[in-house]
Amino acid sequence: MKTQTRRPLGGFERFFWLLDQQRPVHFTMVAEITGTLPVTAWENALADVQQLHPLLSVSINLNENNSPEFVSQPGATIPLRIVKATSETEWVADLEHEAINRFHAASAPLIRAVLYEYQNKSVIALIAHHSIADGRSLSFVIRDLLNATNGKHAEPYAMPPSLDDYTDLPKNTLSQFPASDADVALFSQQPQAVKTTPQIQLLQLSPELSSQVIKRSKQEGTTVQGALMAALALAGKAWKSQPIRLFSPSSARETLGAGETICLSIGGGRIVPFDMERISDFWDIARYAKESLAGVSSKEEIFGFAKAVFGLITSGINAEGTVQFADTALANEYMITNVGALPFESTIGKLKLDAVWGPITITGYECSQTVGITSINGSINMALTSPSHMQVKPVLEFMEQILSMECIPLNSLSQEQSF
Repeated sequence: MKTQTRRPLGGFERFFWLLDQQRPVHFTMVAEITGTLPVTAWENALADVQQLHPLLSVSINLNENNSPEFVSQPGATIPLRIVKATSETEWVADLEHEAINRFHAASAPLIRAVLYEYQNKSVIALIAHHSIADGRSLSFVIRDLLNATNGKHAEPYAMPPSLDDYTDLPKNTLSQFPASDADVALFSQQPQAVKTTPQIQLLQLSPELSSQVIKRSKQEGTTVQGALMAALALAGKAWKSQPIRLFSPSSARETLGAGETICLSIGGGRIVPFDMERISDFWDIARYAKESLAGVSSKEEIFGFAKAVFGLITSGINAEGTVQFADTALANEYMITNVGALPFESTIGKLKLDAVWGPITITGYECSQTVGITSINGSINMALTSPSHMQVKPVLEFMEQILSMECIPLNSLSQEQSF
């Protein structure tokens, strides 16, 4: 079978390509690991993983119609930066600078890695351009990377289709639809550097509390995402007038059967406004969040989203227009992006996977913060990314306190009420 070496960008991939020319929209996923390996072992593992996933070797170039497409660059290896770390939090501060270290989309690959080495600990960070991947994608790369260090390899994937390819949208339209002259000129230049770094905060819920959140959410007729959104809305209430808007992106991967290949498999999402004057009970808020997201990952909604973005691109929107559209249509106080539970083995060879953090990203919207959530080893991990100009608030700590109070097991409540 002939390997596909190029593919036109789909509508949403192209939207991120345009948006990234105005503001950085790449993102980071991080694995904390007990154990160390020689640098060469990590380099070899990255090379092996790169062979599995076609989009880890591409650049974005303009075709004869001045339309962007992915082009495989077999000789482009994933850059690995090594940091001999000393303090436990050094890697967090360093990643705040990675958040503004922009990709030039015409240069492959559109992913890079940083290894923070401690005496008996390793932290590996993967940073990717958003046109080629989402948070779930990079979690698969982390898994494949750790497996590769232990000599376990998966079968290579084919070039993944775009979101558009799953719909009945006309094929090859975008490959013939040129970028604007201004965007073509802009694309040929190195993106402007960003001078102000964001702020990153991390918090891991204990396995006990994480289990209580899962169980109590089910008992209360909502979801873990609903409970986390309720906790975030209540925590944010301390510093923000009402209402608070939370944007929850949706995954299209499971609905479309996209598998575990690396691709941009976000199927849209919804902005959910929370008015605490109208609804104040925690579990009522959590159920409201669940109801507000009902059907967000359905095939009908994903296809509708793909067609809407396709229409936006074919309307002739340029890079500047994508920023204006995003700031208007996606205005929010928080983006809460939940990668979900990662069914990974905790021990792989000489390494033990302690935590996965992310997605860590800045949206660029005024005063908008991102909460990236993953669950692994029975714990829910939360990463808050805030713009540099915002005063750091203990949002995650407030969320933990709220969840601790509201997710007490029902049998414990019954016992308390009996006294």
